[in-house]
Amino acid sequence: MHGPQIVKTNIRPSTAVSPAARQAALALNGLIEIGEDPAVLEARGMAVHQVVVMLLTTAGKFHEGEASLEEILGALMAGAAWIAHHHAYPH
Repeated sequence: MHGPQIVKTNIRPSTAVSPAARQAALALNGLIEIGEDPAVLEARGMAVHQVVVMLLTTAGKFHEGEASLEEILGALMAGAAWIAHHHAYPH
C-alpha cells in the first residue's frame, strides 16, 4: 500500500506553561505586534497555501527528526504572524 503514513499526534497543546515560557511567549507576541522584524513582515505577505505548506512541511520534518529547533520556531512564528495580521485577535 502506497501513500502517506498516519501520524499519531495530540493536536491539543498542553496548557501547562512555566513563568519563563510565558515571558518568552509575551516577548514573541510583542515582536509580532510591533511588526518591524523582516521575518514577521515576510510572513504577513505570504499566501494561505504558502503558510499551510510551510507548517505541514515543518511538521513532517519534525516527525521524521529532520527539523531544527530554529526551523520549528520559525514556522510557528511565521504562522502566528500571518494569523495575527490577517485575522485580528483580541488582546
